[in-house]
Amino acid sequence: MICEHCGNVVADGALICNQCGAQLSPVRRYEGQAARRQGRPEKTGAGRPGSATRDAYVPMAEPALEKRRREAEARPLNAREDSARKMTQGRRKKGRDLRRRVMINWAMVLAVLIVVLLIAAAGAFAYLKWTDNGQLILARMGRDVNANALWAYGQELLDQGYVDRSVSIFEKAYEMQPEREDLYDRLFQLADAYEAADRPADAERIYVKLYTDVAPEDGAVYRQMMRLLESQGRHMELSAFLKLAYEKTNDTYFRRQREELLPSTPTADQEAGVRKAEQDVQLISAEDYDIYFILGDEGSLPEDGVLYTDPIHLEEGTTVIRAVAVSSDLVSDEMRIQYTINLPRPSAPYASLAPGVYERRQRIWLKYIPTEDQENLENKQNKSEQEKAQLAKLKDITIYYTVDGQTPTSNSPIYDGEPFYLPAGKSTVKALAVNGYGKVSNVMERDYQVKIAFKHYFNDSDNFSEFILLTTTRDEFVRKHGTPSNETSIVEDTINSDCVRLTYSWGEARFYMTEKGYILYALETGSANMTGPRKTKIGMSETDVTALYRDMGQTYNQDGSRSIYYDSAEKKFAMMYHLDAFNDRIDYIYYRADNGVVTLSYYLENNKVKKMGIRCDFY
Repeated sequence: MICEHCGNVVADGALICNQCGAQLSPVRRYEGQAARRQGRPEKTGAGRPGSATRDAYVPMAEPALEKRRREAEARPLNAREDSARKMTQGRRKKGRDLRRRVMINWAMVLAVLIVVLLIAAAGAFAYLKWTDNGQLILARMGRDVNANALWAYGQELLDQGYVDRSVSIFEKAYEMQPEREDLYDRLFQLADAYEAADRPADAERIYVKLYTDVAPEDGAVYRQMMRLLESQGRHMELSAFLKLAYEKTNDTYFRRQREELLPSTPTADQEAGVRKAEQDVQLISAEDYDIYFILGDEGSLPEDGVLYTDPIHLEEGTTVIRAVAVSSDLVSDEMRIQYTINLPRPSAPYASLAPGVYERRQRIWLKYIPTEDQENLENKQNKSEQEKAQLAKLKDITIYYTVDGQTPTSNSPIYDGEPFYLPAGKSTVKALAVNGYGKVSNVMERDYQVKIAFKHYFNDSDNFSEFILLTTTRDEFVRKHGTPSNETSIVEDTINSDCVRLTYSWGEARFYMTEKGYILYALETGSANMTGPRKTKIGMSETDVTALYRDMGQTYNQDGSRSIYYDSAEKKFAMMYHLDAFNDRIDYIYYRADNGVVTLSYYLENNKVKKMGIRCDFY
C-alpha cells in the first residue's frame, strides 16, 4: 500500500510509515484512480453488504503491483496530482536534510542537565527556606523553621488529634517569638491546645494574659475564661471575674450572667440619710439567704462579718452598714448604706431675771422652752411607738447650772425648779439643758450684781497667827515651836531649791533655801493650839469655816463637792471636795504676782476640822 503522507510504498496492513513515521489510515476500499494508485483492483460490483464481492480485499500479485506503480509514475499527472507529488518530495528532502544536520552533543546535554539540576536545587532550597509552604514542609520533617511554620504545623497536629505534640510545638513557637502582631490569635491557639490536653491551669494562665495584657476590652477572651471557670465549678471566682469583665468591656451580657449567678444584694428597710431619732434597721435577703454584716468600712465580708439575726439599732452619730447575702460558696454584691443620726438638741434654758445691777437680793427661776421639733411631735396625731419613745426623751429635760461663772457640766448642781437667790456682789449664772438622748443645749449666760456686803476672798493677808508664810525662817520657827523630832532633806517638784522637812507630834513644817536661809513654804497641823487665817481653829464645822470667807451660795454638785466661789479675773478660787462618806476638804486658793500659788486647806472628818494646812507652790 502507498503512504498517504509521503507517497512511499509500505507493507499491506502496516499502521506506521517506515519512511516518514506517520500513522496510516485503516484499510478501506478504493475505487477508480485511487484504487489504481494503491495497486488494488477496481470495484467490480455493488453486491450485498457483507458479501465477498463488496467487502473483500484481494491483494494484487507483486509483479502486477510493480507494473502498476511504474505505469503510474510514467503516466502524466494533472496539476493537482503534480502539486501533491512535489509537496511529498519536498517533505522527504527536508526529512533527509534534517537527519543529516542533527548531531547530538552529549557533553553539552550533560552540562545543561547539571545546570538545570542546580537551578532546581536552588529553587527548591529557596522554596523551603523562604515560603510558608516550604517552611511547613520542613516543620513536618522535624527541621528548624520559623515561628509561623511551627504555629501552622502545630495546628495541623491539633486537627489530626496529636494534642500533646501540638502543645509542644505551640510552646516552642511562643518561646521563639513571644511578641508578634498576631499574638492574640496565636495565644488562642495555645489555650485551645492546653484545654484539649486537659491542662486547664495552663489555659487559664493564657486567658489571663490575653485579657490583662493583649486584649483587655475583647469580650471573646472573657467568655472563654468564664466558660473555663464555670466548667470547674469555681463560682465564687467566677462572680468576681464577671464583674471585672463587665467593667472592662461594658458588655451587659457579663452583668446579666453575674446577676443570674449570685444571690441578690441585701436591702435595708430604712433609706439612707439623716434622721433625728434613733433607728432600728432591718436587713432583707430576697431569696432568704443568710446575711452577714459589718458596721463601718473596716474588715472583709463575709469573713469578718456578723450573722444578721435582729434589727440593728442606730444611735447618735454616723453609721455605715455593709452586708452581703451568702448561699453556699456564692456571695452577693456588697450593700453599703450610711445613716447619720442627729438627735434633736434641746433649747437653752431661760432665766426669769434680766441681767443687770440690783440693790437688794434677788431670786431667779430657770425655765425650759420646748423646741419646734418637740412641739410638732406633741401635736401629731396617731404617733407610732417609736415616735412616742422619741417624744418622751425630748421631754426628759435636766438643767445644770452654776452661779460662780463656771460652765456647767453633768457634775454641776441640778436645777430643781425652785427659785434661788443670787449671791452678794458680782456673779454670773450659767445653765444648760440635757434631754433624754443626752444631747446638750447651748449655754445660757447672765451677769448680775447685787449691791450688798459680802466677805472677801482668801488672799495674801490671811496667815496663821504663829507664823507668816514665805517670811518665817527655819530658825525662828524652831525657837517658837521647839526642836523637831526629825529633820529630813526632801525634793519638791514645785520648789526649785533645796528643801527640808521638820516633823513634830502635831504635824510638819517645810522650808526651802533662799538668800536669807531656809524660809517656810508649807505647814500642816492638827494642833488645837494653832490658829489659822481668820481665827479658824481645829474642831470648827464646815459652815463655820465657809462663813468667814466669801461664799456664792452654790449648792452641792452630783459627787457631793461644792464650788464656794470662782473668780477667774481675780485668780481666786474656793472648793469643797467630798472625799468619802466621812471626810471632806476645803481649799482656798489665790495666785501671787510671782507665779506662786497659795493653797489653804481644811481637812474635815464628820463635818469637823481635823487638820489645817497651807503651802505655796511655784509654777
